Amino acid sequence: MLTMMAIEKKDAGVTLIELMIVLVIAAFLVAGVYSLFITQHRSYAVQDQVAGVQQDARAALNIMARDIRMAGFVVGAGSISGFTDGTSPSFAINGFNFAVNPINSDAAPDTLTVVIGIEEWGNVQSVAGSEVTLDRNVDSDCEFVAFDLQPGRLYQASDADDGDDKITATNVPTGSKTVGGKAYGVQAITYSVTTADGFLRRNDGSGAQPLAGDGVTTFVEDLQFAYQVQGDTANWYNTPAAAGATNANIRMIRINITVRPAVQDAVVQDAATAAQFNQPALEDHTTNLNGPDGFRRRVYTTEVKVRNL
Repeated sequence: MLTMMAIEKKDAGVTLIELMIVLVIAAFLVAGVYSLFITQHRSYAVQDQVAGVQQDARAALNIMARDIRMAGFVVGAGSISGFTDGTSPSFAINGFNFAVNPINSDAAPDTLTVVIGIEEWGNVQSVAGSEVTLDRNVDSDCEFVAFDLQPGRLYQASDADDGDDKITATNVPTGSKTVGGKAYGVQAITYSVTTADGFLRRNDGSGAQPLAGDGVTTFVEDLQFAYQVQGDTANWYNTPAAAGATNANIRMIRINITVRPAVQDAVVQDAATAAQFNQPALEDHTTNLNGPDGFRRRVYTTEVKVRNL
């Protein structure tokens, strides 16, 4: 039989102090879980974006390597006075005289333009005056044409976008020098990085198209090139002129791309971690580098032999 004291103790319930203690403990637990969730979410976001920038960089390197490897295909190396049209060195394609045209900077990303016979237009059936007849219809934006039976020569072309089997080109040789061989549309392709928006762009004359980076989740911070020249396969140079050579002597090109995600990996609080979050110095680009800022960067490098020079 319960006594009155036992009944009163049973009806007392939880005291205010006990409730406050429970609430404080629960707050610590919730804060810990929330902190863990935020950390894991940030880590996932960073890893997801790092995977994205890695995929972008690899794809961009593959495309760049393909174009650079084929620089000078059919058209030749070019020269200081420009490409030849069969009579004399007479013009540059979009202002470029060589198959490989570097623009080097030690304070900004480098730029590279390559000239390539990039579109196979078909077999040459006949040449009459300035009219070249092919074995297929052509619809191309290329303004220059080269012929595999006349390697190293480049001709101004027009009417290649009419969709028929004829193009107009000046100074084209007749007979066995062209007929029976192939005609190729020629383009100058420029690779450059705009640091303001984080894009790597490929411009083939019809407009600059983003190749890597989207300016939102992935950013390309730097593009650098180095060169090996004919007769010197032991050293790399930032320009052919540094080796006493011209652009026509380029034989190997090293490509370096620096990319980063949009999400910071960490807040840099001390010098010990700062070095992990600097933009690396590549080739001769040692000024105006970013960091330490908490962004995880990746550098991708490949070396390409220019097989047509």
